[in-house]
Amino acid sequence: MGRVDHILNNRGIALLVTLAFILVLMVAAIELSGYVSNLADGQKRVADRLQAQEVAKSGIELAMFILVRDAEQNDLDSIQEMWADSDIMASAVELLGFDRSMAHLDLQISDELGKIQINALLAEFPGADVNNDQVALWERFLNLVILSDKSLDIREPAEIINSLKDWLDFGDDDAISGLSGAESDYYQSLDPPVVCSNAPLNSVEELFMIKGISESITSIPAKLTDISTKESYLQLDPSTIFTVYGIDSIKKEGKKFTYSGRININTADVATLAAMLPIGMEDQASELASFRLDKSQDGQVFVNSLDKGWYKKVISLSPKDTQTFEQIVRYSSDLFRVDATAQFNGVDGSLIAFIKREKDAKTGRWGCKIIQIRQK
Repeated sequence: MGRVDHILNNRGIALLVTLAFILVLMVAAIELSGYVSNLADGQKRVADRLQAQEVAKSGIELAMFILVRDAEQNDLDSIQEMWADSDIMASAVELLGFDRSMAHLDLQISDELGKIQINALLAEFPGADVNNDQVALWERFLNLVILSDKSLDIREPAEIINSLKDWLDFGDDDAISGLSGAESDYYQSLDPPVVCSNAPLNSVEELFMIKGISESITSIPAKLTDISTKESYLQLDPSTIFTVYGIDSIKKEGKKFTYSGRININTADVATLAAMLPIGMEDQASELASFRLDKSQDGQVFVNSLDKGWYKKVISLSPKDTQTFEQIVRYSSDLFRVDATAQFNGVDGSLIAFIKREKDAKTGRWGCKIIQIRQK
């Protein structure tokens, strides 16, 4: 029996070893299957994301087509036009014929020149002189958004304007503007240090790298928005208020360029309109905004044209204020933002494109080109 027990014990050990080995192989097979499955899923998601981006690109092409057609029909740009109508844009997207069970696309076009042009604070680039009209605009805007309770916000508009000017200017030998500006020495002393570009901003997000500027700069009095709320202030997306685009002219063999800073009164939001108006007239910005949207009784037709000088039908300005106002107003645009929110099989591939619309000097035909595109 002892010999038999010994054999059985050896066989038992061998069986256990075999079973353990099989178990290891099973676990490895399961893990490998999971890895392959995850790899396949990952590859599928990559493919779906690429498909979603192609859907978004189709939307951007459609947006450029619509903007060209708009330019061919009139020389104004306003919130009354088809590119600003969400229902019309949705109908246009339907014409692309995407399979709704797989692809989804929302398309929105907004006017970049209906916003405050950050880089317009300087008269020209490279340079160190300010555009006084833009300084005044910034002062009015900052007085609107900086809280009146100094226990909550002790900044002054001059502090922010000086710091912004120092970030943009070049060739001033790092001279600090006023008592509150900041040049390279200040930014290098931060932890971590920051490089002061001494050049135009490339993105709105760069604004928050500048001394004295925080997210509260886009905390807008609720009465100066179109949003119904019980809150006194609303935090808005900076990209709805500011833009870094808007180069107006290039001169001296391409070595100098300028931003006009003129804002399209036909597309600017209420807060921006308020900053454009003389101090004390901020509340009339909502009247301008309402005038643009007035429709006939059936709600089908806009009743007010938005041609040059239409604001005079709504508000009264002194001759001096009118001259100041006209220095920062425009009625058309050549720069637009396209938000193409796209999905394919539930995978996001949304894109944001900045579009410049221009007329060919030789052919007289309108066209559009993408000056920047990025993931949303």
